[in-house]
Amino acid sequence: DQDWRDSYKAHFKAWRCGRLHWVPIWERANHVLAAGETAIWLDPGLAFGTGNHETTRLCVERLVARAEAGGTGGRVIDAGCGSGILALSALRLGWKDVAGFDNDAEAVRVSEENAALNDLAGAVRFSTADLVTGLPAGTQAEVVLANIQADVLMRFVPELTGAVAPGGLLVLSGILAHENAAVRAAFAAATAGWTVEHREMGEWSDVALTRP
Repeated sequence: DQDWRDSYKAHFKAWRCGRLHWVPIWERANHVLAAGETAIWLDPGLAFGTGNHETTRLCVERLVARAEAGGTGGRVIDAGCGSGILALSALRLGWKDVAGFDNDAEAVRVSEENAALNDLAGAVRFSTADLVTGLPAGTQAEVVLANIQADVLMRFVPELTGAVAPGGLLVLSGILAHENAAVRAAFAAATAGWTVEHREMGEWSDVALTRP
């Protein structure tokens, strides 16, 4: 067990995007933050994603860019929150109204543990829900993050697009690069007039849709 713990520590390194650092908890005492910078402390042993994966990084970069453009007003929803670290990152970047949900109760428990690890217990409303119950009709958020997988995203186009407020941003990730065109095509009819961007990182990709 000790060997396993040491091996994952060797593979997990701190990284940053803009002013946000993601740092393994064992580096907390020695990690230096400059003025204006902030950190999310992570225990990768909790599983459900550590931020090292390309799909998570793509989402974080979109979130940081939105924050740097002055867009931390309104609500953020982390759909399929996994470890909760995207929702917690939104709080650290300045959003005040943040919610996250996952259809796996264990993921919600881990999200709440990660919140406590960052002195943010109770600051995000985490709940067990799917893309229908988690995004009921009438839901409106300035940022909706959905780092799930392509086939699931394409099955829930109305729910995901319907939750985006005017001027808001929908970030889809968990998409293999070769699936990206199919995802964009699936969302095209529901997002006519929206600004659509996509990027690749390794074998993974995202789609960012901004509602007019």
